[in-house]
Amino acid sequence: MPIIAGILIQYYLSLELSVIVVALISFSLVLLLFRFLPLSLQFKIQGIQGMALLLFIAASAALFTYIDDDRNFLSWYGNQYNKDRYLVVKINEPVQEKTRSYKAEAVVDQIITNDSVYACSGKLLLYFEKDSNQQISLQYGSRIIFKKSLQEITNSGNPGAFNYKGYSAFQHIFHQAFLKKNDWVVLTGIERNAFMQFIYVTRERVLNILKETVHGKNELAIAEALLIGYKADLDKDLVQAYSNTGVVHIIAISGLHLGIIYLILIKLFERIGFFKRQKLLTGIVILICLWMFSIITGGSASVLRSAVMFTCVVAGKSFNKKTSIYNSLAASAFLLLCYNPYYLWDVGFQLSYCAVVSIVMFQRPVLNLFYVKNWWLKQLWNLVAISLAAQILTFPVCLFYFHQFPILFLLSNIVAVPLSSAIVLGEIFLCVISFIPVIATVVGKLLSWFIWLMNTYIERIEAIPFSLWDGLQISVLQAILLILLAVGASYWLMEKSTRGLKLGLFSLLGFVALRSYSFIQSNQQQKIIVYN
Repeated sequence: MPIIAGILIQYYLSLELSVIVVALISFSLVLLLFRFLPLSLQFKIQGIQGMALLLFIAASAALFTYIDDDRNFLSWYGNQYNKDRYLVVKINEPVQEKTRSYKAEAVVDQIITNDSVYACSGKLLLYFEKDSNQQISLQYGSRIIFKKSLQEITNSGNPGAFNYKGYSAFQHIFHQAFLKKNDWVVLTGIERNAFMQFIYVTRERVLNILKETVHGKNELAIAEALLIGYKADLDKDLVQAYSNTGVVHIIAISGLHLGIIYLILIKLFERIGFFKRQKLLTGIVILICLWMFSIITGGSASVLRSAVMFTCVVAGKSFNKKTSIYNSLAASAFLLLCYNPYYLWDVGFQLSYCAVVSIVMFQRPVLNLFYVKNWWLKQLWNLVAISLAAQILTFPVCLFYFHQFPILFLLSNIVAVPLSSAIVLGEIFLCVISFIPVIATVVGKLLSWFIWLMNTYIERIEAIPFSLWDGLQISVLQAILLILLAVGASYWLMEKSTRGLKLGLFSLLGFVALRSYSFIQSNQQQKIIVYN
């Protein structure tokens, strides 16, 4: 909580560096002075010490947020650039082909004016005019020089539209440029990070294996998204179908995928005598595999959360230590927010933690509602319990961001989750045996059929008239009240606590009051909206 508070304070108040440093020094001195007080006095005023520690963490978070904003430093290209100067940039990723252009993220290395060269930093987006020759000449690590007016990234201007400007800012990207074929020149030499080059080559190799063996446009697109998070080929209507039925999470690389790989590695090493005796070595190999997979898939907030959490779990097991899942989750969130404070606004980050906490808290109580003796029915009920538990805390967040709720999410999940898990396992097996063409062809056909089956099932569920409840608009405060309602009601039911009941009732009362006010306000408003 203090690190989140510090990030929010710095983001919305934009404190000067001097203010943050003074606060850090002050709270550090207070904590240091406590070491010289008598023990009895320390015990009496331990609350002040605790508050000083929380404020120190909040001030540290504000410092991390300040440092993470490129615009606060003179070396950022935006503080030195004007349209008459040349930019030397390095292509920071493989070029992506779009309908009418090629797109690439670039890092600014230098700004050139007359006979002076200034070293710079910062990222921007480049769009290149579509030309068959340029696709070959540009690759990861290429350096180009150009002189073209940079355009500030803006939103569409329509009410309720996606905040693309804010999203790009959280990726440290504030400008873009559209370059025609005569606007830029490729410089000699290629600057590459060896590790990132290995990642991109591996990623490309996996994509080529899937393209050679998996048939069908939509089947291939889902296969790419499931295994390595590659979404460029996904059909928008198909993605919307997955979203409307509540299973879009399976095509976003998350803890589900890392969990599958973790279980495979654990089972594999349990059967190898050498690794059974070397717990520390086993843990290191497992962590290397998990982190390699996380980086290859693009390192989204949700997959990094899972990687950090599994790191805590594996490290504990390697040293014969067991820890609370809540501590592992809190530790992973703390480390990720220290690494990138802007993860706090990432929807995947928020939903990921809400879902995992919700499952940990509520899956067992929901599962215990019914006793199922049959093994197959028990597995089915376990899957249903997980799906129901995950919805408790993610429901308000989904309403706020997506303004809809998939009513038939249970029907979708009980088929899509196990089927997608089997597909991921099949894809991993396909990559391992890809050097044997006969087996790879057979596996590819089976995967194509399984993915077709999953896509067809999802589209059939979406076609049911009452499968989606949409048009739901709630505010941030209303979403918070819904979360408090869920927590309070659950605490009351699980622990028979009157405080939980009171929290739930007050939250419900506040939510109903705010909703009523918003309905009254909407009915009385007089407004004209002109769309861009």
